[in-house]
Amino acid sequence: MGQAYSTRTGTAHPKFREVGLPAAALIGLNVLLMAVVAMTPLAAINDLLFGIAPIVGLLVFGVVLTAGNYLAERGLESGDMGTAYAGIALLQAAYGVFGGGIVATVGSQSARAVLLGVTLAITVAMTVGIAAYVYVRDKDYSHWNTWSLGAFVVGAVLVLAGSFVSIGALLLGGFVFIFAGFTLRLGYEIWRVRDGYRADQPLTHSLGIYVAFTGVFVHVLQIVRQFVLER
Repeated sequence: MGQAYSTRTGTAHPKFREVGLPAAALIGLNVLLMAVVAMTPLAAINDLLFGIAPIVGLLVFGVVLTAGNYLAERGLESGDMGTAYAGIALLQAAYGVFGGGIVATVGSQSARAVLLGVTLAITVAMTVGIAAYVYVRDKDYSHWNTWSLGAFVVGAVLVLAGSFVSIGALLLGGFVFIFAGFTLRLGYEIWRVRDGYRADQPLTHSLGIYVAFTGVFVHVLQIVRQFVLER
């Protein structure tokens, strides 16, 4: 594979091997769970929640994801694996139900496999591009975390407004800002591995990459789904 790319904090390959493999395992499990959920009545939860109002679906999934991330991160940092597993289970369930609900809108199993495969390829390509940008431009990207939070807040406000005002542009804007929030968060997590890597907590970094990557994944999934349905 060649010599590892050197940085001021070490080498890229060992870091991303320790972080990337667990993150990839969590992502792979979640994509598989989405495919399974799509074949069960659980897939209807999406329509139920977002059918009440878009903001209801956003809040429910947002609360579960936030709780799951908090428990998983605290558990990993303290060494309490029971708490960490509980948090990861919540994250897997939330992303699995949300993604599975999207996948279920596509009829045939072959189309669902194509949908998930294309989405995974696009999201991986985006991640590689973001990682290359972060590493080539050897700068501080800590502010991306703040931008990410800001994008989530703006997105939530737009979804809230779009839930009560029949203006499609509001919901679309909310989608775009939340998508941007996860994308910025992914860049921030990659930067954290580059410049703030904690050798004693590689799984904490893996968790951050997994949460951000899968957030981007489900948004790309919705975009690709539209193309599949329009064919």
